[in-house]
Amino acid sequence: MFGCPRYIIFEKEKVFRSCPISNWVIGQIKTMDDITFSYTKLTRRYGIKFLHDNVSHIDTKKKVVVTDNITVNYDKLVVSPGVELDYSSIENWDSSYSDVFPAAWKAGKETALLAKNIKNMHNGGVVAISIPLSPYRCPPGPYERISLIASYIKDNKPKSKLIVLDANQKIVSKGKLFKKAWDDKYKDIIEYRADSKVVEISPSENKLITDFDDVKCDVANLIPPQKAPKLLVDAGLIKEKELWASVNAYDFSSTMAKDVFIIGDSTSQISVGKVPKSGYVANSMGKVCGLAIIAELYELKKLPPSMINTCFSLVSSEEGISVSAVYHYDESLKKIAVVKGASGLSPKSSSIIKDNAWDWANAIWNDMLT
Repeated sequence: MFGCPRYIIFEKEKVFRSCPISNWVIGQIKTMDDITFSYTKLTRRYGIKFLHDNVSHIDTKKKVVVTDNITVNYDKLVVSPGVELDYSSIENWDSSYSDVFPAAWKAGKETALLAKNIKNMHNGGVVAISIPLSPYRCPPGPYERISLIASYIKDNKPKSKLIVLDANQKIVSKGKLFKKAWDDKYKDIIEYRADSKVVEISPSENKLITDFDDVKCDVANLIPPQKAPKLLVDAGLIKEKELWASVNAYDFSSTMAKDVFIIGDSTSQISVGKVPKSGYVANSMGKVCGLAIIAELYELKKLPPSMINTCFSLVSSEEGISVSAVYHYDESLKKIAVVKGASGLSPKSSSIIKDNAWDWANAIWNDMLT
């Protein structure tokens, strides 16, 4: 049995930049300062040691984490690396082109760049956004971004257009509500094209190229396909030919290595169940995982997990829509499943939901960082 454990967090960034609400920055509603936070309170309150360093390797047999500067032994390891943007299917791609075709799918420099590009675009310019095939981080995220950019264009650059190249056959989350908002508010601004997968780029012409069309634009937002990071592949934590990490849905322990737990967007829906790759789900996973680790360390019984997800999306600078669900562990499926009758979609957009979205963001930031 353990005494008092020591907690170490490996985090390359010295500040926390929130992906939730980052679309509000791109839509000119908030600034990067509004979604950037310090880890100081978390460190002082819980005595957690932060190592701001890049993790280059995990050796699950030796039970060590290797960074660019240090090697650290572990007893239990929780891995939450998010997603890796996968440009391998896009012809002519080079990492140097991220300034021309920013993804802005990890809050930070590219978020600020895309916001700046949209603000500086001339009235009459064209914005093009590409959406990858699902699954990807935050299913409704691209559609909220489209809505907020369209809202800004409507109010500030009414001669401009927004072309959406969606690799999916239809809007993958809150489809009817987004479609209604676009038809009601942005009919002459948004041009939505389903089954339009970007397969090539032309940086010299600022073009996104699909199998059917070339789209020349003034501002491009190329959101590529996604997968679990190479760090997990190299550590042997992902099965051959799979893109996401397999875990036991009961406690999010890896199916590939002992004493390793994987949470968040890098987990496989095949093993976890049909839960979205959302920030709220990752937060819930973290709590379930934390309780499971404490149970293991102190030889306690693990409790059946329950989780919650609420996802708010703005459809304009003033109104939002939402979806929520409660999940439990289904013993027969050995997966996380929705509790029957405990999910729902807002019937329409409203200003109250926008207020709720901001309140939720502040609550989860407080939950995580203080």
